[in-house]
Amino acid sequence: MAWLLRLGRSMLGQVILLSALFVVGGVYVLAGRPLLNMPRLDRIDPPAATRSAVRTVMSDAVARGGDAAALSARIERNPVMQQVGERNPGFRYFALSGDTRVGTSAPRYLTRTGVAGMIAARRSASAPGMCARWERSFQHSGGVDQVGFLDCGTPHYYEVRGIAVPIEVVRTGAVRLYAVRAWSYARGFLLPAMGVLAICVGILLFHIVRIRRIARLASQEDDERARELSEYGMPTELLPLIRAINRMIADSIAGERRRRFFLSAAAHEMRTPLTILRTRLEMLDESEDRTKLIGDVRRLSRLVNDLLTLTRIGERPPVLVPTRLFASCRAAIDALDPVAMGRGVTLRLRGETRTVVLGDASLIETAAVNLIGNAIVVTPPGGTVAVLLSETGELQVWDEGPGIAPDKVSEIFEPFVRLSDHHKGHGLGLAIVRAVADAHHATIDVDTTPRGTCFKIRFVAA
Repeated sequence: MAWLLRLGRSMLGQVILLSALFVVGGVYVLAGRPLLNMPRLDRIDPPAATRSAVRTVMSDAVARGGDAAALSARIERNPVMQQVGERNPGFRYFALSGDTRVGTSAPRYLTRTGVAGMIAARRSASAPGMCARWERSFQHSGGVDQVGFLDCGTPHYYEVRGIAVPIEVVRTGAVRLYAVRAWSYARGFLLPAMGVLAICVGILLFHIVRIRRIARLASQEDDERARELSEYGMPTELLPLIRAINRMIADSIAGERRRRFFLSAAAHEMRTPLTILRTRLEMLDESEDRTKLIGDVRRLSRLVNDLLTLTRIGERPPVLVPTRLFASCRAAIDALDPVAMGRGVTLRLRGETRTVVLGDASLIETAAVNLIGNAIVVTPPGGTVAVLLSETGELQVWDEGPGIAPDKVSEIFEPFVRLSDHHKGHGLGLAIVRAVADAHHATIDVDTTPRGTCFKIRFVAA
């Protein structure tokens, strides 16, 4: 039942369900109901079985059409018709399929029943309308004459006369006779209906593919999402949605530009006053307050520099060229080695020295500095921070800290997020690492245990 509800919520599912109901209803009206009204072939007497078999043969013959020779051969070579002709010397038939007429005698009931006028009227009408179908029997002293008519745009008509002696109808073929009769009833409706359904499904699938392409473009997480979605070739029903998405993209781009401009302008404006303030503090006499103030100014300067770095990475994509990963990590370790020695932490760099990746050397060094710096902060004195490089361009930074709670891993790359109040940073280091990785189309994984954490960045190997 759940799959039916899911199918009913989709446009394609609704078209399929409604079309299936329409086809089933049409088949029932045109084929099912007439078959239900037919007497069962295994319970009727030989004359009735003979008439039923003859009706089936004639209905199928005129429905299949063809030229005069094909239509005549289809009737006269049928085993049922041959038996009827052998046992009934007065047997006559007439068949009409479109403009093709065949028979062993002229029609007797074509004009009398009004069929000829109906055919002429439907041909002269601008629209043929619904299908017309009926069958009649005319009893007289010489037997029972049968007449059948079907017009779904092409008239099909037959009449048979002079069946006085019945034939032996093979009852094991009753199922086949029912199937043939059902197909002859429903084929004029079923084939066009299935064709229309196939066309509708094809059109829907075509537009569903385009809608999913739009969804993929709108959900991209790189710089390409800044491009507006094209309206070229889209159906008119989708244009309001596409235009609304384009307005959202334009507003998002404008807001992001304003945010970056504010951060960049504010950071630039703060650098000069902080430099002047730090210079004036260093000119004061030695005191405990002077030392604290200089420390505070240094932290503010570091915050400003981090904001400028984060803004600069997002403003324009870097130029990615073949870069030696080992050299960038070596520079980061050399810059942080004094800090590690001051905390009693050992830095180790191991791995492939000739690994070349596509990247910006300064930005890779910036990411390495932030990862190694965070690892130094969380590693206790006497511990080790290991930096490992692989041949495939993967950078791993291992620490011996307390680890990260699994439910917090998704938050650590957000700006200004600090997992502990004991850290003196501002929560921008890992945000910068994420920005560098995104700019290099690299992936980041975090493996954490109570005995330490490993950050893995997979760069694109050159």
